[in-house]
Amino acid sequence: MYDHVKMPEGESEMYIPKAFEVNDKTKLVNFIRDNSFGILFSQEESGPLATHLPFFMDEKTGDNGVLISHMAKRNPHWNKLNGKEVLVVFPGPHAYISASWYNDPNTVPTWNYVAVHVYGTVRIIEKKEEMVEWMEKTVNFYESSMPNPWHAKFDDEFINSLMNGIVVFEISINKMEGKWKLSQNHSIERQQNVINGLKTSNKYNSAEIATMMEQNIKQKG
Repeated sequence: MYDHVKMPEGESEMYIPKAFEVNDKTKLVNFIRDNSFGILFSQEESGPLATHLPFFMDEKTGDNGVLISHMAKRNPHWNKLNGKEVLVVFPGPHAYISASWYNDPNTVPTWNYVAVHVYGTVRIIEKKEEMVEWMEKTVNFYESSMPNPWHAKFDDEFINSLMNGIVVFEISINKMEGKWKLSQNHSIERQQNVINGLKTSNKYNSAEIATMMEQNIKQKG
C-alpha cells in the first residue's frame, strides 16, 4: 500500500516503478512551479533535518537549473548547509484508493499521488545585491497571479531589517525525479472505475487525482 524512499549505498533516490516514472523536464519544472512549497531535507551529525519552505525555480540558470529559497536566520538548519547535497521534496495531490472501486477480485487498497524529488548542492548567498535580486524574483513569481500584485521596496527600512534576519540560498540541481502514481499499472477499465470512485469522494485531493488520471488516459490514448 505504501511506497518508500530507498537509499542504496552511495546514492539517494525515490523508488519509482517504470509505469509511474516521469522524466520530462518541462513537466517536472511546471509541477514544481505549481507545487512550490516543498520540504528541504539534509543529513547532519545530530540526525536528519527538515524545513518546509517556498521555492523559486529557475531552470535556465546553471547546467540543470537552480532552486532558490530562504529561511529564518534563527533556524539552525542552514548552519552547515553550504556545499552540502540536499533533497527537496515537492508533494502534489494525493488520494486514497478503495479496493471496492475496482469492481474486480484480487485487488487491495492503495494510495495514488504525484511527487517530485530534487537533489542538489547548496550555496549560501552572502552578497546583499544577489540576495535582493533573488528575493525580488521570488516575490514577483508569487505575486504575479494576484489581481493587485504587491511590489517589495528593498530599500525600505522595514524590509531591509527583515532581510537581515533571513538566509537566502541557492540549490544547484543535480537530479530531478518525478513519480505520477495514477493506477497506470491497471487496465483502462479498472482505471476508469477508480476515477468514478474518486468522484464520489470528498476526502484528500480525490477530485484532482481523478482529473489527472483522466488526462493521463487521454495522453496514452
